[in-house]
This record gives sequence, structure tokens and C-alpha cells, in this order.
Amino acid sequence: MKEFNWARILVCGLVAGGIWTVLSVTLLAFIGDEFLATVREGRSVRGSGSPLVLIIANLGAGIWATWLYVALRPRYGAGRKSALAASLAWWLMSSMQSAKWVVLLEITPTTVITLFIAMLPAIVMATLGGAWLYEK
Repeated sequence: MKEFNWARILVCGLVAGGIWTVLSVTLLAFIGDEFLATVREGRSVRGSGSPLVLIIANLGAGIWATWLYVALRPRYGAGRKSALAASLAWWLMSSMQSAKWVVLLEITPTTVITLFIAMLPAIVMATLGGAWLYEK
């Protein structure tokens, strides 16, 4: 088994995380009104660095998904199959973590379920972007 190309994983992961950041902001702008309104009501703790922390978390998730894609390639082959498996893992982990918003911010389950469903294709696109760049 070949060693991981960590520099390439980092760069391609940052691209995947950047794609995810743009797509998640877009999703929130179009279908996240109720979620954003609940957050703005002050039920959450907001720090001055919140947007930066969120961007760093998104970039970290992109790096993780790209690493997972590279790790899955020996099992599923390079390409879409491995990228889709990594995407599904990213989506499941993200959805389980984000489900806590229902309790913490008293958000209705339907509000987050809509976002979870919309997140899947966005995460797939971000992971495919990172995987495509890794293969170039």
C-alpha cells in the first residue's frame, strides 16, 4: 500500500472544504430561514470569532473527507465510488452532530431534516471536487 500524499490531501481537502463552505452558506440563505432566525433569537452562545471558527471547521471537514477518500481508494478504486462513500460518511457524521441543534436551540425537527436532506448533494459535490483534484 502506498503512503498518503499528505500535501496533496491538505490542498485538495481545503478545496473540498471551500466548496462546502460556499454551498452550505448558499443552502442556509435559500432554505435555512427558520434555522437562522432561531439562532439569531439569542438562544445560542455567540462569540466574536464564530464565522472564522465555522470556516475553519468546514475546511477541516473537507480535509478529513479527502483523507477518507484516499483511504477508501484501495477498497473501492479511485473515482466516484470512493468519493461517494466518503461523502456519505461525512454527511452521516455531520448530520448526527448537527442533530444536537434540535435540543440545544429548540428547533423543530422538520427544520433540520430539510437542511440535512439538502446537505447531502452539497457534501457529495464538495467531496467529488476534492477527489477530482486529487486525481489530477
